[in-house]
Parts: sequence; structure tokens; C-alpha cells
Amino acid sequence: MRFANLVAGLLIWLATTVAAQEEPVFKDYETMRREMDQLMVTRDIPKLMLRFGGGDEMTPQQLEQLDTQVKQLFPDDFQNVAVMRKGELQGGFHQELIAYWNGFSYIYAYVLYHQRASDVVSLNFRFNSNFSSLNSLF
Repeated sequence: MRFANLVAGLLIWLATTVAAQEEPVFKDYETMRREMDQLMVTRDIPKLMLRFGGGDEMTPQQLEQLDTQVKQLFPDDFQNVAVMRKGELQGGFHQELIAYWNGFSYIYAYVLYHQRASDVVSLNFRFNSNFSSLNSLF
């Protein structure tokens, strides 16, 4: 019975995780950035990670822990947004480093995306309060 409960719990968790993960595909660049900026500014880390392709590597509990940590470090929504660095690669691939801040509280986001004929795909997304760790990706 215990094993059956464990298997049932695992299947429910897997179904929840798979169902919650969205494809990181957007109508265009502006739509991608609008969604990214909204989720970063409001510090909605679980939705951000699920929408931009990082959530499939984390359990729901890990996403909630990360959300709690970010909200403890940054208790207020960010008021400012700026693209700090852009890199145009070949074949429609691009990378950007974006800063979000309030006063002296800064967080940075890195996105590698592919501009295709009819949409934009977020291929790699990360965020960090350490500028150097994301700037080194360029």
C-alpha cells in the first residue's frame, strides 16, 4: 500500500510538473520581453522559470524555495529595466543581458533566444544578482 501511494504521488507530481511547463515560444520579440519584464519586475519566479524554460529542471518545491529567497533579497517590485548588453549571433540567434533594479538593489537576467520566421523561442534563461556570472556568458 505504501508503495502504491508513493507511485500515485510521483505520477501526480509528474503530471503537475509537465502540465505546468509551458513551451518557451512567443509570437515575437516584443511579446517575449513584455512577459519576461512583467514576471521579473514582480518577482514571480515560478511562472518566470516555467515560461522561459528553466522550470522543467526544478521541482515545484525548489521553485517555491527560489521564489521565497528572491522575495527575501528583493522585497519590493523592481521599478527600472534596461538591456545592458546584446549579442547578435548567426542564424537568427541572439543573447541579451537585462538589468532590473530599485535604488541599489539589482538583479540581472540572461536570455538566449532564436528569432524564427514566425516566432521567437527562449533557449536558455538565467537570472542572478551577480553581474559577472551572467556577463561572462558573452
